[in-house]
Amino acid sequence: MSIDNELKRIEKAEQNLAKQKKKLIDQQKKDKAAQAKLEALVKQSGFATPKELVEALIEKYNLRLHRRRTTTGSTPTGRRKRTKITPELRDEVKTKLKSESMNKVSKDMQISYAVIAKIAKGAYDKIK
Repeated sequence: MSIDNELKRIEKAEQNLAKQKKKLIDQQKKDKAAQAKLEALVKQSGFATPKELVEALIEKYNLRLHRRRTTTGSTPTGRRKRTKITPELRDEVKTKLKSESMNKVSKDMQISYAVIAKIAKGAYDKIK
């Protein structure tokens, strides 16, 4: 390993670091400008909190965000209630399964797919 080669390698590494530093500084400036713009937007909106503004925008423009749960049809925590299997429910599911897929029945009745599958296999046939 020669000294000249090592010096060239170090010089090249310094140039790469300088480029990376410049990119990061530019990104930092853009992020700060975006944050300032957002804060001004929230203040001008008249909403009490940024969350209220976002929820109003989502509702106004009918947006569907990935992994966002709505509180309609579920508990306040966003989780589905535990299903109480009754003979009537079991029979209803079995009749629907004759004409529809398990996935569709699961979504329509708001019962987990696993419970629908158990009913289809006969795991709840002993319930009277």
